[in-house]
Amino acid sequence: MDRVDFLPGHPLSYTTTKIRILRNDIELGTATGFVMKFGQKFALVTNWHVLSGYNPASGRCLSDTGALPNRIECHVAVSRELKEGGHNGVELHFKPLSIDLLVNETPIWIDEKGDGSQNDYATIDLANYVPEIQENGVSLRSILGGRVTFRRGYYPSASGPFHVDNMRSIYPPVGAEVFVLGYPRGIASNGIFPIWKRASVASEPQGSTTLGGSEYNNVFYIDALTKSGMSGSPVVCLAKPGDRFHTDDGVTTEIKEAGPFIVGVYAGRDGVTQEEYELSVGRVWKIGAIERLMMQSARSQNRSQPDSD
Repeated sequence: MDRVDFLPGHPLSYTTTKIRILRNDIELGTATGFVMKFGQKFALVTNWHVLSGYNPASGRCLSDTGALPNRIECHVAVSRELKEGGHNGVELHFKPLSIDLLVNETPIWIDEKGDGSQNDYATIDLANYVPEIQENGVSLRSILGGRVTFRRGYYPSASGPFHVDNMRSIYPPVGAEVFVLGYPRGIASNGIFPIWKRASVASEPQGSTTLGGSEYNNVFYIDALTKSGMSGSPVVCLAKPGDRFHTDDGVTTEIKEAGPFIVGVYAGRDGVTQEEYELSVGRVWKIGAIERLMMQSARSQNRSQPDSD
């Protein structure tokens, strides 16, 4: 258990984690991840390339040694409700995790990489690694997913339920200010909290992006001076009342209450030459794709559960 002397700061600072990427006990590098809650599930979100050790575009090994990761070390912030002397409180501690990435040579994470795809996001279900979250009054500090609106042309019935497929994620417009919360070159505040790097949305989130000759609807660009170690960082917008967000299918919604909106997961700067890197244009894989991945995982687990008598 790690303890830090830190006055309560921004809630999002408790949701991120520095990831040590390891081959056995040899460190290959560092990256970033964050805990996200979608429905009743908690997941560690990061990039596919962080966990696999491969470049998602070229398929080449990322380590100069040729080693691939088989373990990561990170942490989660565990929150436990307390009731003492008629008063309610919260106990918070940082729980270190060591996660083996392969079981019988099979990856423990889920992704949408596929052959020939550059989809660079992955999630790890935390239920098996933090069993405390099954207890009453225990939770994880997490970024809340599911900030959505209805798809274009859909009007829900006042009396009936609506299907999740009729929902769409919302995104800030091009030019909006966002923040990338990560650990540049492994640097952390107080040894555990992320560095907030300011950025702006650099391409239309509702448009498609061409990567390697293929069109992707689940990625856009931000303009940010980021560094190595920030792959897997959450990209968030601190929305204000009156801000207007948009869905991929063109629905516009006005933000009613101030609060953080998760936009996606940062996956590194684009380009392969030093000149292109100096453009400081980074890829962000949309939160809608990550939520879809978590939803598919939940459905698969539900189908695999044995029927109870």
